[in-house]
Amino acid sequence: MPIEPAVSVVIPLYNKASHIARALDSVFAQSVPPTEVIVVDDGSTDGSGDVAARYADTGVRLIRQENCGVSAARNRGVAEARTDLIAFLDADDEWKPGFLSEIMRLKSEFPDCGAYATAEVLTGIDLPSDPRTLRAIPPEPWIGILPSVFAAFEESTPFNPSSVAIPKAVLTEIGGFAVGMKTWEDIDCWVRIAIKHPIAFSTARLVVYHKEAENRASLRERTLTELRFTKTIRNAVSGGDIACALQEDALEFMAYSQLKVAAGNITAGNPRYARMLLLSCRGTRRYARDWRRLMLQTMLPPGWPVRLKAVRNAMRTLAGRRE
Repeated sequence: MPIEPAVSVVIPLYNKASHIARALDSVFAQSVPPTEVIVVDDGSTDGSGDVAARYADTGVRLIRQENCGVSAARNRGVAEARTDLIAFLDADDEWKPGFLSEIMRLKSEFPDCGAYATAEVLTGIDLPSDPRTLRAIPPEPWIGILPSVFAAFEESTPFNPSSVAIPKAVLTEIGGFAVGMKTWEDIDCWVRIAIKHPIAFSTARLVVYHKEAENRASLRERTLTELRFTKTIRNAVSGGDIACALQEDALEFMAYSQLKVAAGNITAGNPRYARMLLLSCRGTRRYARDWRRLMLQTMLPPGWPVRLKAVRNAMRTLAGRRE
């Protein structure tokens, strides 16, 4: 029997006039069509909303709002959605034709999960298609409940906002996407879901993630303050809200995130704040060596961490020329 979908597609849009048509075309090329498509134009200034408006005769619902950020745009789309399952697609990405079919398959086989996601293919400038292989996920082809979302996050996020569908009730329960976060707002959402619910995953590579697209937050922002989800993990572990079997993975992912932010602060000349971040994860075992190295750098005179990094890079370049 054919799968009867009940899924809303939410597309946040901000200055992606050259990409939004590709994204929408990929939605309408799905082997299993969605119930509705909602585009939230978050104050675009390049005519992106006008491009999306051309799809009105296909049933696309265009909502225009002042620029409030991608999280606010996603939350607005969720509030407007009429179904119980929301699939997200960023305006600069695209789905392969079987994406929604695979999502509905996951939903059917694992009805009580907090999210349903598939693998992705990366494309970008000087970057060929790059199917990811993660040790924390069984080899493909595989579908099931992720053994440890936190362990997978340590390697590389196995899914992104364009490859996930989330029940509306779950998004309401966790408070939606965090408004105001400029980077990692998606990981923050996934963490809050993973604390409370299992996540179903398919290794089928049904989403094309375009890293070359302009206005990617990861290309624009550099995080120098503690990420909100590290506090969420710390509080959940101390409160016993994370299963014992997952607590170590959760704490190590927290340490991994803290070390990344601490390293940025050392380079930016904020050793005191970096030291505070490092002290919050001093019990890490997987990253103990990196922790000690960064802690040592917080004690060096101003400017020296950057100089040491430059020396290391130069030595690596020389070693590469000798080979």
